[in-house]
Amino acid sequence: MTRSNRSTPTQKDWLQKTLAGVFAGLAIAFVCVGFFVWYGPGSIESGDKTQFAMWLVTPFWLVILAGVYLFPSGRRAWLVLGSITVLLYCSFFLLRSLA
Repeated sequence: MTRSNRSTPTQKDWLQKTLAGVFAGLAIAFVCVGFFVWYGPGSIESGDKTQFAMWLVTPFWLVILAGVYLFPSGRRAWLVLGSITVLLYCSFFLLRSLA
């Protein structure tokens, strides 16, 4: 049997994409859970809600981390995820100051 000459292409900027997913993705997951905790159903003092929110960070983060490889470049991943992070945090703190 002959071995096929097909080789799987490895993207050059996989490290940049991974780092964008790890750092910016974690920040996005935190602020999304923060929106749920502060503005979701029930009060923030309920013990079950805070425990659920703690476990909710990981699925959000993993979805972002898995989706980061769909970006065409690492630079684009940093730009988009960084912009989303800044936009979400600005809106979160703006809403907190109004409430």
